[in-house]
Amino acid sequence: MIRNKVKENEKTVLYVDEIPNGAHFHVASGESLKINLACFANSLDGRVDVDVDEDGTFEGALADFSDRSGKFVLNVNLNGKGAKCNWHLASLTGGESKKVFETSVFHEVAETEALMSNYGIARDSGKLTFSGTSHIKNGAKKANTRQEAKIIVFDDTSDGKALPILKIDENDVSASHAAIVGRLNEQHLFYLESRGISEEDAKRIISLGYLKPIEDYFDDEDTLKLIDKAIEGGI
Repeated sequence: MIRNKVKENEKTVLYVDEIPNGAHFHVASGESLKINLACFANSLDGRVDVDVDEDGTFEGALADFSDRSGKFVLNVNLNGKGAKCNWHLASLTGGESKKVFETSVFHEVAETEALMSNYGIARDSGKLTFSGTSHIKNGAKKANTRQEAKIIVFDDTSDGKALPILKIDENDVSASHAAIVGRLNEQHLFYLESRGISEEDAKRIISLGYLKPIEDYFDDEDTLKLIDKAIEGGI
């Protein structure tokens, strides 16, 4: 199911259980594009390329709760001065599924900005990988880029990998990344359990903190209900 909504000076596209493969979007000067993707049953295999011109803004979000293996690739090219990218991902990976998310942004010119935040939970025998490149190219002075990748690993047989890459070819820029992969924080669990919360409920509360924020990037009520149901039923 694909839904398209067009607002004044803004384009919003919603994909529900149909991940685009080979889709190419162009954000013209001064315009904005919002792409929301939600995956529940189908494979997340797909690729999206986005070109953003001067003072354009791209915002994207992917809520992944499918139990299938797959790879999703996103490439964002910031081609004009003042172009911006904000990307947000939440993934719950379980069973025997193996998922790879490769999200990259390329700062082609000066004064471009990008934030990519990827949050996930790997449980059972699931494997979850976050990778991607933030590339500030020669001439892209005063560019600002950041990657965030955080994965909670629930079980001995599950696995998570965070592989952020920063490529910096210019001075006078800001570039950073944060990559965390590990089990649930024992201190957080102890704190909650000391207040009468069971271990399972404590794990659930912490997991909700990782996954629920993705709902902030969706405004379609039907999709929000599906996301909420998938989160509640999956942890």
